[in-house]
Amino acid sequence: MKTETIVTAIIFFGVGFLAGYIYKTDRMSSVPAGATVVAASVNAASTATSSQGLPPGHPPLNEAALIDNLQQEAAANPTDPKIPLQLANYCYDKHLYELAIKWYRKTLELDPKNVNARTDLGTALFYSGRPSDAVREYQKALAIDPNHEPTLFNMIVVNAEGLHNVKAAQHYWQVLHDRNPNYPGLNRLEHVVQEGSKS
Repeated sequence: MKTETIVTAIIFFGVGFLAGYIYKTDRMSSVPAGATVVAASVNAASTATSSQGLPPGHPPLNEAALIDNLQQEAAANPTDPKIPLQLANYCYDKHLYELAIKWYRKTLELDPKNVNARTDLGTALFYSGRPSDAVREYQKALAIDPNHEPTLFNMIVVNAEGLHNVKAAQHYWQVLHDRNPNYPGLNRLEHVVQEGSKS
């Protein structure tokens, strides 16, 4: 076997290993949000940013550059609610909840009847440890659309898990169940609501 062939094989093996490692790392960071997963992702983000010499909670440099570009675009188009919404959604997906809150609020200044943005603002507040503020935002969303199913679902979760208000959680569970008994995750929450009513 020629030396060039061996060297080429080693290089290809090294590149393939590195690509596989990067792919695995990328897939791990895109696991859907959940209480336990959020905590793990935040820790991973903190480790990554500290290894880059950034302060804790600072987004990695590539994320920071994208956020900065979107912020500049929002500043250049101050009356367009789509840009701050895009920025808010991006920050939310990256678990940068304080930034997401800021940009959801900006979106709602420009588009106050956007029920989805209002609900996402509430959820970002919940993940930031402010369940009472989250419920207030959900109530505003339901004042616009009383049948908005994601908001009804979130009212169950935040009342049950954030505020430990079982009575309110049961109420919203029943409202959503009457409207759509097959709503994803609703059956799981029935158990949570029933267990809470026994304690």
